[in-house]
Amino acid sequence: MAIIEYLEEPIGTEELLEQLSPPVRNWFKETFPDFTRPQKLAIPSIINGDHLLLCSPTGSGKTLTAFLTIIDQLVRRSLDGTLEDHVHCVYISPIKALANDIQKNLIKPLKEISERFLPDRALPIKVGLRTGDTSQSDRQKMLRKPPHILITTPESLAIAISSKRFQPIVSDVEWLLIDEMHSLVPSKRGTHLALSLAHLDTLLLRPVQRIGISATMEPLEKVAEYLVSADEVDGVSKVEVKIAKVSGSRELDLDIILSTGRFSDTPVKKLLEHNIDVVRDLIYAHNTTIVFANTRKMTEIIVQELKIRGMGELVAGHHGSMDKKIRLGVENQLKKGELRAVVTSSSLEMGIDIGSVDCVLQVGSPGSIATALQRIGRAGHQVGGIPRARFIPQSVDDLIELAALQAAIQVGDMDILTFPENCLDVLAQFLIGQVIIEEKDIDEIYEVVRSAWPYRNLPYNDYIEVLDMLEEERRVWIDWEENIYGKRGYSRMIYYTNIGTISPNNSYLVFNQDGSILGQLSASFVSNLTTSDVILLGGSTYRVHAIQGTRVNVMPVTGHRPTIPSWAGEARSRSRELSKHLMDLQENCIVALRRGLDPRDILRGPYGLSKDVANAVARYLEEHTMASFQAPSHSRLLVEQIIGGMPTYLITSGQGRSFNMALGYFMAGLAESKNIGVLELSFDENTLLIKTSAEVDPGEMYDLFMTNSHIEVLENYIIGTQLFAKRFREVAGRAMIIPRRIGAEEVSPQQFQQKAEALFKRHRTMPDSLLMREAKNEIFWQDIDLIGLEDFLRRSRDLDARLVHTKVSVPSKLGMSLFMASFEDLLSMRTRAYLVKDIDPLVLQKLLGTRSLATEMKKEQLEEYYLSKVPVPTDSQGLLKLMNHGGGLDSNLKNPLYKSKLVDIEYDVLKSWVGELAEAGDISKVRATGNSEIDEKWFSSYMAEIHGTLGVLAVNGGSEIDDLRDLYASKLTYEIGSEYTGTTPSVWNTKIIGDPHEALRVKLVEMLGSEGPKIGDIFEDRLPFPKKQIEAILFELEGRNVISVGFFTQTQEAEYILKVDEYRLTGGDEEVIEYRALQNMILQKSFKIHENPYDAFDSHVLFQKQQELLYRIKDFSFKDWKDIQLDSDVIMGRLLHNRIGYTTMKNLPMLLALRPEPWFNEIETNELAKIPAGELVLRSEITRDWPKGQDNKSQRRDLKGALSNLERQLCYVKQFEEIEGRRRRVTLYRRIYGVVEPLEFKEGLCQLIKKIGPVKGHTLRFYVSHSVEMLALALRELETEGKISRVVALQPEPTDFYCIPEEANQLQLVNREDRKIRILTQSDPYCSRFIWEIRTQLQRGWYLPIFKGVDPIGKVLMYKVNDYLEVKDLQVPFAYMDEFCQAFEILLNNYSDQLIDVSVISAINGVTVEELDQTTLDAFTEIGFKIAGKRLIRGGVVDPQPRELAERALFFKHNLHQKTRLENETVAVRAIDEIRDDFALRGRCELYRVDLKSMAAASQLHVGTNLRAHKVWATLDYFRELLTIRGGEVEEHHWSILDYFDVNSDPALFMERLSISRAKFRKMIQPLIRSGNLVQDYRNGFKTVHPLENVDRAVLRREFLRRIVEKFPIITLKQFLRLSGSPFKPEELKAILNEFEKDNTLVKGFLIHDLHEVCWGRKELLEEAKNIAPMRDFVLPPSDPLAPYFGDVLKQKFGFGSAYLVFRNSEPVAAFKANTRNKQIDVTDYVGEESGWRIVKEFAWEQQLPLKSQVRIGGKIIK
Repeated sequence: MAIIEYLEEPIGTEELLEQLSPPVRNWFKETFPDFTRPQKLAIPSIINGDHLLLCSPTGSGKTLTAFLTIIDQLVRRSLDGTLEDHVHCVYISPIKALANDIQKNLIKPLKEISERFLPDRALPIKVGLRTGDTSQSDRQKMLRKPPHILITTPESLAIAISSKRFQPIVSDVEWLLIDEMHSLVPSKRGTHLALSLAHLDTLLLRPVQRIGISATMEPLEKVAEYLVSADEVDGVSKVEVKIAKVSGSRELDLDIILSTGRFSDTPVKKLLEHNIDVVRDLIYAHNTTIVFANTRKMTEIIVQELKIRGMGELVAGHHGSMDKKIRLGVENQLKKGELRAVVTSSSLEMGIDIGSVDCVLQVGSPGSIATALQRIGRAGHQVGGIPRARFIPQSVDDLIELAALQAAIQVGDMDILTFPENCLDVLAQFLIGQVIIEEKDIDEIYEVVRSAWPYRNLPYNDYIEVLDMLEEERRVWIDWEENIYGKRGYSRMIYYTNIGTISPNNSYLVFNQDGSILGQLSASFVSNLTTSDVILLGGSTYRVHAIQGTRVNVMPVTGHRPTIPSWAGEARSRSRELSKHLMDLQENCIVALRRGLDPRDILRGPYGLSKDVANAVARYLEEHTMASFQAPSHSRLLVEQIIGGMPTYLITSGQGRSFNMALGYFMAGLAESKNIGVLELSFDENTLLIKTSAEVDPGEMYDLFMTNSHIEVLENYIIGTQLFAKRFREVAGRAMIIPRRIGAEEVSPQQFQQKAEALFKRHRTMPDSLLMREAKNEIFWQDIDLIGLEDFLRRSRDLDARLVHTKVSVPSKLGMSLFMASFEDLLSMRTRAYLVKDIDPLVLQKLLGTRSLATEMKKEQLEEYYLSKVPVPTDSQGLLKLMNHGGGLDSNLKNPLYKSKLVDIEYDVLKSWVGELAEAGDISKVRATGNSEIDEKWFSSYMAEIHGTLGVLAVNGGSEIDDLRDLYASKLTYEIGSEYTGTTPSVWNTKIIGDPHEALRVKLVEMLGSEGPKIGDIFEDRLPFPKKQIEAILFELEGRNVISVGFFTQTQEAEYILKVDEYRLTGGDEEVIEYRALQNMILQKSFKIHENPYDAFDSHVLFQKQQELLYRIKDFSFKDWKDIQLDSDVIMGRLLHNRIGYTTMKNLPMLLALRPEPWFNEIETNELAKIPAGELVLRSEITRDWPKGQDNKSQRRDLKGALSNLERQLCYVKQFEEIEGRRRRVTLYRRIYGVVEPLEFKEGLCQLIKKIGPVKGHTLRFYVSHSVEMLALALRELETEGKISRVVALQPEPTDFYCIPEEANQLQLVNREDRKIRILTQSDPYCSRFIWEIRTQLQRGWYLPIFKGVDPIGKVLMYKVNDYLEVKDLQVPFAYMDEFCQAFEILLNNYSDQLIDVSVISAINGVTVEELDQTTLDAFTEIGFKIAGKRLIRGGVVDPQPRELAERALFFKHNLHQKTRLENETVAVRAIDEIRDDFALRGRCELYRVDLKSMAAASQLHVGTNLRAHKVWATLDYFRELLTIRGGEVEEHHWSILDYFDVNSDPALFMERLSISRAKFRKMIQPLIRSGNLVQDYRNGFKTVHPLENVDRAVLRREFLRRIVEKFPIITLKQFLRLSGSPFKPEELKAILNEFEKDNTLVKGFLIHDLHEVCWGRKELLEEAKNIAPMRDFVLPPSDPLAPYFGDVLKQKFGFGSAYLVFRNSEPVAAFKANTRNKQIDVTDYVGEESGWRIVKEFAWEQQLPLKSQVRIGGKIIK
């Protein structure tokens, strides 16, 4: 421990002035009247060179105290010319804004001293600022001319001192100032700073004087030790540190203001309005005011309300979410007096100088004494000023807390800070930073770490484990033998761009299932959420579907109360010290009440509260004592069990949110260990509310507290919370395991989330994961009060603490706030579904004043409403409407539902109507269902199918199954009348039952629509189907916005009702349509079959994939897609925002109308000019003027950005063209800007709505780039003009949709649904419209959704893998299996047209192929699948062989096997068609005597370009064959060159004739060499190559390919592509392979074990391989003809594109890069097994070249 001494005696003013230099002394005397007490205490000590910790109130001149001595010393050196150019003083500030402010306040006194008191000869004193906002140029200037005083932040300091160039300028620092230490030391940011200071100490030439500054902090001794820890040796301090503490009991002007006389009785929302009025009045009563709120949301509300109340531009907001420029602007405005007030959350707590502030207003309790003092100190900030602050409570609980806070301040009490120690994530970051420049000794760095105070007790094992983790995650390498470690890979880039410990606390966007944004949630709120929680936003309830990245996906639900209060997680926890004062205040008052005394005397006397405040507090506590004389204390918890409803417990502790969280998590963990479910868990500062699935005897809590390890229970529970997931992400990011940035590239939230989830899954299974341990420790230290919980549990075990348990119907006053708050969300719900059931009448009366139903209509009025939906029939069509409305007519033409409608109609009239409808085919009779309730009844045509299906299902297993879609019922039938004689059926047709799920869904909707609200039990009683099945469909209907849940009649259970009816019954006045009807119209419109592709493009905006045309164009096949893409009228581009797709030129005027006029910068203008109107140009033509190379990377990036921006603004589009001889099609750029005339915006919008309508306004924003206001205006005008119509659908709220008038009329008609099964893509024009609803039901991820009509019923997880389709899983209800297989077969056949004719299924509905039932297998067998082991395969079923066997045969055939190596190099040259270099040739020879170049003349070898664009040695005849295969014409300007070299070979003579340089000659002939028209002969001359004559080129190409495949036991299409070269297109190769397959040259299938790729192979070679001896160990060079064959292995296994591949036992075990230019093998990189190095050495010996290496394997340098 450091030797600490408190400074007690300040020195006199004159004595202190004498110690200053004359310029500084004179300036001070002119500027200030006297020194403050802190200055008189601290300055002499600083002058003496002591380490000093200065703790004094805000406004006491701390900053000047610290700087004055330093300024004085620098001025002295400036005068005598000894001021050296290096950093003398480092000032560290916790925030950038504070650093900016200090720079201004430091420069000003220096400038005044310099101008007025220093002679011209004095050297200037420079001040420099280095933060994250400092530009690179300013940083470079700082290196050239270092400042004398450096102002920086902890993160910028860490980066700076890790730079080799920066280290020398800070090596002679004399003073180190750390400001606002109270905000640094108790956080991981302070831990990081401590490590940086320890690192800085290793760079210093001499010890530095340390000065710490803060306004408020305790315990000072520990902070002092933190300040000087690096000077301790082996825990023994040899350093002294002085503490200058000026009492915090500075004179303060404090008061609590009640905004209304009836404070206790005023609802919270009304109270806020009154508070804002008080805030406004107080602002007007002062010149400048700071208003502190506790959340950013409250800050925004107060600013908004003050502006509404007339303050306008006189008030502004200031918080961390605002842009930096805006914040600085607000600070300057306040300083200049342009603002009367600033409302802030916490961003102005620090010592930012914002000028003179008269008053601070604190709305709500700040939660801690330190925060309150910091905020209060912002007023009267000038020296000698008396801070004035007014507290404005937001509730009675707030009021009591503020009263306790005021008492704590009066007695001078302080919060006791806690300090994080041994933080392993920060340590990991530091360890990476230590080796950014060079490798370091492990033990030396351990000593550096130990010298930092937070790590003084760090166990060596933990240190080593962190290093192990970093090595495992490939951030560092470790050489344990040398005891050193160093950086690895991208570590340097990751370190510089991710340094620091501040975790982003960004808001999460909340997305509805349709993709619309509903609002934002704070990260702290989301940390409490789990999937299926119900939250309230904007008055509606939503179920959390998924939390992904920084988005929360929800779906609307009604009739469900929020499980997480909307106010949870919005404020920080109250400090332990403030909680103690609060409990003391309550205890003192309640003890007085017990004794019959008036607590007001205590409150107004010792506590010094005003009369109104004392009355409000006393009244509140008096009300509490009416229910209980007990008050919570350190040794007593109040447990109130609420009678009625689900078991609910309120535990009032009064010890702060952190304690309540700790206790709540502990109790929840205990409950779950006893198999008691925790349904709800919420906290506030005083109380914990827990709802459980079963009652818990609080008496058992004692036993549980005593017999359970609280740490183990807490760990087991918190690991499943969102809070833990959040902390784990932060820890992993802080440790740089999953960086948020890599260089300039920012990792997207989605990518970060995915990486974090994968890391979490991996580490969750690791018993000793450091990241898991650190995440737990962070929660225990930062989020929950573990110390308080342990103390309470200890006292429980010692019987010093007790639980006071009572059963109550309404909680006592102290617990009521949390209980009431849990219902406040319900009051905001538009459908107050569970108010009647959940809330006690007394509570409801308090909240609402009365019970309330969703509608005030009586039961009789409801019945009248439903009866009036269809009028009394007057003819047959009226009867049809009635029958469409619900139910059927029995044989007596009666139905109880229609009784009142039919009572006055004679039987004969009714019979004639029935006969008339039957003859017209509008109604039918049903029989043979086996169900007496259905048989022989009349139904409308559609309802006959529905009831026939349900009747059959009811007697054939449907009544016993939980989901009708699991029932395979395709063979079940019933009979329906088709011809009638009067009312007697004369012909019956047998009909297969329809969609079971749809039938039950329609029946439920029909019952609700015709009979009105019903509880779930009624459906179960009346329908012969299980409750689970009915509830599942009701839940689905609720999610699809068809039905709602609420209370409409006097029932105990909530009722289901059609959403349309609910809307009308609850006062809706607009004509609404069903959302499903609207979806069906969009479906029918989208999937209209067109005769040709152009009609399909005309009816849609764009298409993205071939599959999207499958259901829209008659006789379309995937093979037609390529022709469509190459069509001259089809274009591709970023047509909608950033969405790439295809459309026709005809659609461009409309698309251009939907976006504003493009804007170009200079680069974009120039590049656009290179695309002439009416011409198609290549990208190379556009970019040819731009320099290439690494040095011009930034320019190329600017070019890429310019072209991307032009494409985004639709200034050009792309078209495609195929050119013979090129594998890939050519992309051509076509100019649009200035060529295609856009339509007027309104006309374009009208066309868009005609194509995609009905469409809602929000969806149009995905198509329209104009402003929202412009879009809204255009929609209104088009509606007024009658060009479009607006219809309203419930989704779930009334939502406007726009369509053309004809469609609006059609929506009013009843249309039969299209129930065809379609397998779509997620980008499909229909699917993308409803993508969020789809993902809600089918989950997120990559899959092909399966639709039956408008319903997403399943998904196909199918991927195109190389040459086959891999179906990982296929999820489709059994009821639709046959119909799905038909659609699936069509899809697979289309892929076959593109030569992808093999499909593999691994699972169906999550069931592996081995466990599938026979019915499912039969369905897939019918479409061509066969069982092959654990998979179903369609095409390509062959017995696989071991990979080693195939590669043994491969090397044997290619003369690399020891048994087939050729005799010598001469034989090898004749045997191999082409060879690249000696490395490739030597491996095939037993004896190698001369090199290739020496053999060229004898073998007549030439050097030319092969089909893979490689330079090779081969005969002239071989190059002629290659040229014939290539085809193509020679450009005319090259003819003369070929003519010359046809008869001559000397290039020198050619250059002499044309007078050109060798460089120009090379440039001239390069295209001819690349195209194969010219080769270099063995005399270094050139030779023209002529194609072979009288040869069928197609036959030659085929036979060339046959020669390739004949030598390969197996080959994939990708390998074949690489080996054959660019002249062959994939389609051609696939066709050739199929041809070879048909003539039995090759077999096809999954030929190799564990190789999930379709292969072609020669079966006889695989058979022969069994007799071949095992392969020798060898190295395959990158120049070998076989290298392209192993390209995937090289890349996937070793991460190289081209490298030497090391084989052992025919298996690739390693790969390496090497430089061979200097006749040696210099290995520059090696990846793989260490055992492979022996083979590398043998390879070097075989090549007769020395081996050189400095690479590492396993941390060791190999040589």
